Parts: sequence; structure tokens; C-alpha cells
Amino acid sequence: MHNTVEMRRRLAVSLALVAGLTSLVACGTEVRSTLEAGALTSISSAAGATAEGTREAMAPQRYRTEIFGPTVFRYANDPVYTTVPDLITGAPTPLSLSVYTADGDTAPSRPLIVWIHGGAFLNGARTQMAGIAQSYARLGYVTATIDYRLDPGNHCLEVQAGLYTGAQLVAERARCERAILAARDDAAAAIAFLRANASSYRIDTTRVVVGGASAGAITAVHVGQTLNTPGSPPPAASQVSAVLAMSGCNYIVGSIDVADAPVAMLASGFDPLVPYACSVGVVDSAAANGTPVWRNFFPDENLHAQGLYGAHRDEVDRGWRLFLIDVLHLS
Repeated sequence: MHNTVEMRRRLAVSLALVAGLTSLVACGTEVRSTLEAGALTSISSAAGATAEGTREAMAPQRYRTEIFGPTVFRYANDPVYTTVPDLITGAPTPLSLSVYTADGDTAPSRPLIVWIHGGAFLNGARTQMAGIAQSYARLGYVTATIDYRLDPGNHCLEVQAGLYTGAQLVAERARCERAILAARDDAAAAIAFLRANASSYRIDTTRVVVGGASAGAITAVHVGQTLNTPGSPPPAASQVSAVLAMSGCNYIVGSIDVADAPVAMLASGFDPLVPYACSVGVVDSAAANGTPVWRNFFPDENLHAQGLYGAHRDEVDRGWRLFLIDVLHLS
């Protein structure tokens, strides 16, 4: 019976979201209300966006094609990168991560990409991002997937769907914000841990990227845009050079500024879980501040996060590879 009620509640949430009801909290900036025509793929800088750049991107070279593989190794031990209070019980909770490297990659120092799983801050596991972590390891990156704190009882989807009002809305919104910021802080701690252990994993600490899907994309965006005091850089230990987001959003008003990391956003116009307008607004505001951005927008589609990525993987990967080569200054 409980499962049936829960399924009906989730279905109601999905229908409300498709109907385009109100967002969880105000996006981090004003958002464009009109949908864009056609799939848009662009970068704020012309570097790498020319026909010659596209041909170069497909050459069999590190960061451009999967020159390593097919074997990818996960480092033998999945270390605990931090221990933090559980969001519900307050009990000390260890969080772990997995690190991947391609067979034959002997480079002494490689850019790092940290991948964050989705699950509406309710559930999920770092293994959900193992596939894309392995794929980018074959390009020559060292990659990681991480745990972060979850709140299995949150009603973030219901809040975003506009199903609550009054005191209940205030309480549930605060609970959602707590989950989002806890995930952000956990991801920042994972990045700091990997930087501190760079020699063990052969990481180039000057080139660190954070990426994610759904709740993981929201977390990645918040890592790249909200860890700093406006106008100042974030703490060096957790600073990132780029964000890769599959259906991402920034929910902290006024947090997007000139000190943020470059961001690549994948989004669909009728995404049932993350408002398209917020994904667009994140990128538009970043670009308005002079931050390099990359857009993969599909305004006539309704796929979400990894589903959208899977449907357009070749196009998205081509763009993301160019984007990372550009913003990380890779040869």
C-alpha cells in the first residue's frame, strides 16, 4: 500500500513538473522565458569552434578521442574522503569515492574530472556515473565518482512542482536547500581530498573539473558557482576549472558572478525534473559575466539528464571535449 501511494505521489509530481509549475526556489539569476529554436551548440570563445578545430578534435590524440582502452582500472581502494553528520540522524557518516585510470596511461600529471550521480537528493550511488567516468578516463583524464549525503525523506520534487504552500512550503524548501548545500560541500571535500592526494593518483591540481547528472548536475553547478564570496575566488582546495552539467540549475539567488568556473550545460525544453528556464539562465548569466560557456540545448525534447546525454552522446561529447581543451588550455 505504501509503495502504491508513493508511486501515485511521484506520478503527480512528474505531471505537475511537465505542466511547468513553479520552481524550487528562484534561480540564481533572471532566466529567459522563451524557448530557443533548434538544438544550439556554441561556446563563448571562438577557440576550437572553427571547422579546423572540429577536425582537430576528432584526431586520435589525448583528450580528443578514446586513445586508451578498452580496459579502465579502478584504483584498488575506495578511500573515505570525509566523515560528516548524517542529514537526518546526525550520526557520523563516512563518504567514499572511486578513482579510475585507463590502462596504458602513464602520464605523470593528468586533469581530473569528478562525476556526481543524480537521484533527486533522495537516493542514488556513485556507480551510476562509472560508465562516463571510464569513458573520460580513456580520453586521458583521471576520473572519480563520489558519494554524498542524501535525504531519503525530502520532498524537493513536490516543492518544485508547486504542490505546497504556506508553512509547509517554507519548511520543505529549507530542507531541500539543506540537502543541496550538503551535497555541494561534500563534493567540495572530495575535490580537496583528491588534490591533497594528487601524487597518488597523478592529478594535475591546476586542472580540475566537476560534472554530474540531475541532482549531480545541480551539485556540480553549485560547486562551480556558489563556493565563493561574490567577486572573490573560491577556496583553492575546492576550486574547479570547469563544470559539465546534464540538466543542471543554480538555486542560490545572486550567486553567479565573474569568479565562477566555465560551464557546459546540457538541457531539454520540457525536462520533467529540472526547469529548462533555469538551465538556460545559469548559462546566460555566466556568459554575461564573461565566463566561457558551452550550450547543448534541445528545446523541443523532454529527456532528462543521462537519458538526454545518451540520446545525443556523440554531439555532446564532441562539444564537451572541445570545451575542456579550450578552458583547461590542453594541447
